[in-house]
Amino acid sequence: MNVKQKMSIILSISLLLCLGSYFIISNIFGSIEQQLLDKCRVESQLGAKATAKMMKLLLEARIISEQDLFDTNYNEIPGSHPKRYTTRYDDILDRHIHKFQDQFLILDKDLVYSVLVDSNGYAPTHNTTFSKPATKDTAFNLKFSRSKRKFDDPVGLKAARYNGPKTIEQFYPRDTGEYIWDIASPVFINEKHWGSFRVGVSLKRIDELKNNMLLIIVMTIFIIVSLTLLMLFFIIPRRLFEADLETKKY
Repeated sequence: MNVKQKMSIILSISLLLCLGSYFIISNIFGSIEQQLLDKCRVESQLGAKATAKMMKLLLEARIISEQDLFDTNYNEIPGSHPKRYTTRYDDILDRHIHKFQDQFLILDKDLVYSVLVDSNGYAPTHNTTFSKPATKDTAFNLKFSRSKRKFDDPVGLKAARYNGPKTIEQFYPRDTGEYIWDIASPVFINEKHWGSFRVGVSLKRIDELKNNMLLIIVMTIFIIVSLTLLMLFFIIPRRLFEADLETKKY
């Protein structure tokens, strides 16, 4: 086997190793990202089932009536901006469901929010982080006083009115300037669609995974190319280098 044949084989193997490494590493990190989203889908479904069960218990205990629970007469809170509303049931859910929603954020740092909304996107009780008393600062209210707001943007309404199987997943440009994944699972009360349980998935960890993937791919390809050059250096006869040097002299 001559030198050119050896070089051709080495370069072909090197190219195949680079391509193979790229696809293997991409698939591994893609699988990790998928597992992250799968975990959050399960959390949305668990939240929907649990809050539906809790509201049914409230009905059975006569703490609230079904008519009140499905109240859609949203009474605007005077002076609120962004606008916030009260209903005949929001205070009850503040007492009985608020703390349950918080547990999702405590147990999973990948979540931005975990909130129950009715079919019109109304959030009667939000997470503690987003339920601070409203101030005259609209920017502050937008970020931290989000309880009792109607999230009736296109993504919010589609999530709130989704009543199909399992979950709906949407890329969500949040009004706070963040970009996240929103996953929603429908909530049914006595076989009537009440709304959805929404969880917001931070893109921070997903971006970190992608950055790590790119770094590992670059390092792997660099190592493969370096080894390829080293092998070529050893198989190319020394006399070719010497001849090249002699040619450059003249």
